[in-house]
Amino acid sequence: MDNSQISSRIKRLSVMMRLLNENPFKIRAFENAAATIENHPEAMGVLIDEDRLKQVPGIGESLARIILHYAKSGMAAEEIELMRQLPPGLPELLDLPGLGPAKISLLWKKYGISDPASLRKACESGAIQDIKGFSDKLSVQLLQALDFKDHHAADFLLDSALGIAHKWQQDLQQIFSRDKVELTGSMRRLDVLIQSVDFLIDQPLDIILSHLNKQAVYPEKHPDYLELRDPGGMFIRIFSASEKGLGLEQLIRTAGDAFGPTINKAIELHQTGNLSPNHSEQELFATLDLTWVEPEMRDLFSCQPETHAGLVSPQDIKGVFHAHSTWSDGRNSLEEMVLAVSQAGYEYFGISEHSQAAYYANGLQPERVLAQWDRIDELNQLYPHIHIFKGIEADILKDGALDYEEELLAGFDFVIASIHSHFHLDPVTQTDRLIRALSSPFTTMLGHPTGRMLLSREGYGPDLNAVIDAAAEYGKIIEINSTPKRLDLDWHYLKYAAEKGVRISINPDAHRVSAIQTIPLGVMMARKGGLSPGDVINTRSLADVKVILKEARES
Repeated sequence: MDNSQISSRIKRLSVMMRLLNENPFKIRAFENAAATIENHPEAMGVLIDEDRLKQVPGIGESLARIILHYAKSGMAAEEIELMRQLPPGLPELLDLPGLGPAKISLLWKKYGISDPASLRKACESGAIQDIKGFSDKLSVQLLQALDFKDHHAADFLLDSALGIAHKWQQDLQQIFSRDKVELTGSMRRLDVLIQSVDFLIDQPLDIILSHLNKQAVYPEKHPDYLELRDPGGMFIRIFSASEKGLGLEQLIRTAGDAFGPTINKAIELHQTGNLSPNHSEQELFATLDLTWVEPEMRDLFSCQPETHAGLVSPQDIKGVFHAHSTWSDGRNSLEEMVLAVSQAGYEYFGISEHSQAAYYANGLQPERVLAQWDRIDELNQLYPHIHIFKGIEADILKDGALDYEEELLAGFDFVIASIHSHFHLDPVTQTDRLIRALSSPFTTMLGHPTGRMLLSREGYGPDLNAVIDAAAEYGKIIEINSTPKRLDLDWHYLKYAAEKGVRISINPDAHRVSAIQTIPLGVMMARKGGLSPGDVINTRSLADVKVILKEARES
């Protein structure tokens, strides 16, 4: 877990304590610790590894232990104990919008509403509107949130699943050797949301079971694999490759419906003895006279991908755009962000604070913009080995206009136009709003085009093909926002964007130095969408990027 995830879980502990009327001083200590962790410039995992966690103000012995368990295993005994004391299902209400501790306590203790099912019944019957503080609007909002929660009940963010998969793969490789354990399934295809982490092991299932100390079970009605449960709740599934071999099993387990005929042909070759279990997956493709398809691309292409120049890789990225510092709502100073980007090996850095309309995020008033420009000039002199671009994340206002007057907008090196308000507008209006922003000569790139927050809220539903068409018409860039909860623009639209000649920037939307490390996640999505280095602007040299940014402003 990263700082934000740990902070969220400790905040959740404080809410459960409040519901159970625990010591108010202890509750306040947990609330303060959650804020401290969220705002801390260093990752908790690093502090743990370097034995510096207890040096953080407000983190004592008990909290340090809880943070360690969250960071390393995803679960803490304290959370399990608090959940045991609450009615089954009540903790599921904690993340619903509009329900704070006071409302949840009232529902539970006075009206016996203590789980999603009883809350849904109260909303659908209209009974909840008779409770003080609950309106028709909140009832509708809660029903929508319950539907969303039900739909994603088994889902995990790709970023979280990658961490879980890495830990389990290391553990399994220690038992069965490195060359006999491979990741497979949706995790290997890098799906945005993951329901289970699947492994192939080149051993019979009964042998695998005997080595797992009875942690694993054969799921009911599924005798073809073993199932375990990670402490964080993720299902771990283990399939045997001992009969068909890793190559054929990988093709079967990784491929989707489009590979059906290919799988049938491969299985036929196996059954007739014309396919060796020792064939690797790549050798299998060659045997079947097929062009190799990278696993992450198998939702995009079936068996014969169109010719492309090779997929983009993290090593291709030369610079970073879309980041925030303490000038707006970031957690690190501008200089700390610059140094972190430089130390990560990047050649240029585009800072983009929130604009003045984002008052809740300490958005920059015009005089502060000018002051930051002066500071950027100083830092460019101080650190000549990295170039700092003067940017802004300008709010797209309700009518599609950009925040700030044109004279100020003209002074930036780049402008990321983003929606941060009026999410309730209908999709047609949102589409028009985005297109008007793209038509501005001052817009350089479009930020998080749908506004979605995975596992938290749907996006505002614009017509993305129309938005991409507009970006092509006006020569604008669209970002892949690599924040784990965004991954927006969605990979499904990247092929269309590339065909239209729309350039992509893989941006971390970093609010702290550690968030720069999410760029590889954005690269994964670019690869899944079939993008080559030439489709991504921040694979270009500094000189080329300067030209590209200028072209986007002048188009």
